[in-house]
Amino acid sequence: MNANTPYRLMGRPESGYSLKVRSALRYKNLPFEWMDRFKHQALYQQHAKVPLIPLLLLPTGSAMQDSTPILEMLEKQQPEPSLHPPDPALRFLSELLEEYGDEWVNKLMFHYRWGYPADQKRRGVSLGRGVVEGKGFKLLAPIMTPLAARIIIKRMVPRMAFAGANENNAPILIASFSQLIDMLEAHLKSRPYIFGGSPAFADFGLWGQLWQAWTDASCETILEQRAPSVVAWIKRMEHPSIEGAFESLDSLKATLKPIFEREVGPHFLAWSVANAKAYRAGEKQTELQMDGQKYYQKTFKYPAGSLDILQDKFEVAAPDSALSDFLQDTHCLAHLKSQR
Repeated sequence: MNANTPYRLMGRPESGYSLKVRSALRYKNLPFEWMDRFKHQALYQQHAKVPLIPLLLLPTGSAMQDSTPILEMLEKQQPEPSLHPPDPALRFLSELLEEYGDEWVNKLMFHYRWGYPADQKRRGVSLGRGVVEGKGFKLLAPIMTPLAARIIIKRMVPRMAFAGANENNAPILIASFSQLIDMLEAHLKSRPYIFGGSPAFADFGLWGQLWQAWTDASCETILEQRAPSVVAWIKRMEHPSIEGAFESLDSLKATLKPIFEREVGPHFLAWSVANAKAYRAGEKQTELQMDGQKYYQKTFKYPAGSLDILQDKFEVAAPDSALSDFLQDTHCLAHLKSQR
C-alpha cells in the first residue's frame, strides 16, 4: 500500500453509500485511493464479508463495509473538521437525518432508478459498461455494454419490491420525494449545508442518495426544475468544505422542523419501528398505515438493528429539553421511545 494513501475505498459511482464515504474522506482531507469495485474483483472477494459496497481498506490491513460506522470511525481517527455540530441536540438530529437518508431516501431513489424506462436505461448502461470494462473488455465495451445493461435491468427491477418500491407503495414514495425536495429547497436557500456553514452527518447521508437521484433521468429533471438550491448543495457536497459555523436550533427550526414533521417521523421512523416489531415477531412482511393507505414491504434485520443504535443515541441526548421539545412537536418522540 502506498504510504501516502493509507485508505483505499472500493466502490462505484452508482452507489450512494460509496460516494457518501468518499465525500467524507475528502472533507477530512484524508489521503485515499478510489478503486473501481468491478476492476478489483480478487481484492474485493478477499476482504468483503457481504456482497455490498463500499469496502474501505484500512492502514491496519482490515476492512469495513457499512458506511455509517465508517464515518464514525473516520471521526474518531480524524476529529477535525468534525462531522458533528457541538450542540448535542443538533448532533442527534443530524444523526437521525443521516439514518433517514440511508434507509428511507434510498427507497425514493430506487423507485425512480428502476421504475421508469429512461432511468433503467441510463443506469443499466453505466453499470453494464463498468462490468464489461472491469472484466478487461474495454475495446469491446460498445458491443457488449447493451447486452450487459439488459441483464442488469432484468435483475434489478424485481428487486424493487424488496426495497419497498412496489406498485402499492409508489404513490407514497413519489409524494415523499416531492415534498422532501421542496422542503430541502426552502431550507437550503439561506445556508450551504443542512445545519449551517459546515457539513454534518445529515448532509452525507442525504447527499449520497440525492446525488444518485440527480444523476438519474427522472429525478434530474425534477431537481433541476424545482430545486436549484438543492442542486447547488448536491454539487457542493462532492468536495465539501467549511464555509461557516454551525447554526443554532432556533435559527434552523423554521425550515428544518417541517422535514422532521412530514418526512422523518411519519415515513422513516414509522416504517422503521414497524419493521423492527415485525422482525422481532418473526413476520416476513412489514405492514403499516402511511399517508392514509397501507404500506408494505419485506421485513429486514439490518434496519431493526440500526433503529436500536439510533434509540441508544437518543437516550444519551434525551436530557436536552430543546431536543425533546423539537421531537415532540414533530411527532418523532414516540417512535424513538418505542419499546424494543
